[in-house]
Order: sequence, then structure tokens, then C-alpha cells
Amino acid sequence: GAGGAAGGSHAPPPPGGCQRPPPPRRYSLTGDTLTVAGVDYADQGTFSCRAWTLLDAVEAEAQLRVVGRPGPVRELQVLEVGERQVRLTWTPGDEHNSPVE
Repeated sequence: GAGGAAGGSHAPPPPGGCQRPPPPRRYSLTGDTLTVAGVDYADQGTFSCRAWTLLDAVEAEAQLRVVGRPGPVRELQVLEVGERQVRLTWTPGDEHNSPVE
């Protein structure tokens, strides 16, 4: 039928017989440590962990906040030009959890 492959089918390998390696595992658990590799803003949120036995259970939560360099400003305009000063206006770019103060 039309559309893409379904049910776990894979596209044929590209010419030359080479296949793309599988994507790296972004989440790994070693002992009591969860590692998130290659974080992006979409990964932000609450992570929870629950451990239990027949006698008891415990749960803990942690907030993941991804911080990056603020994005570029938009609509930069020169309002005034003086002999030793200039007055500008702009629209701030995305903060990426790192606001300019």
C-alpha cells in the first residue's frame, strides 16, 4: 500500500551496501546514575525514579533544566546617533533558560 514501511520493516540499504549505524542510546543507567546524552530543550521536564520491594516502595523526582546561550536578537534598530553615544532597540531572542540581565 501507499505510505511507509510498517511493522518494523527497514528501508533498503543505500547504494554501495552501506547502512547507517543505529542511533546512539541517549539514556543509560549505570548503578544508581541515569545519564542523558546529547540533551536538548525538548528533554526538559521531570524525571522520576521508583524503587520497590515486597515490603516498601519509595519514589523521587528530579527536574532537568537545559541551559544554553541566549539566541540572537531580532529587529535591531538604531534610534539615535550622538557624538559619543548611540541608542538602540531590539527584540530579545530565545532565552534558553539563560536570561540576559
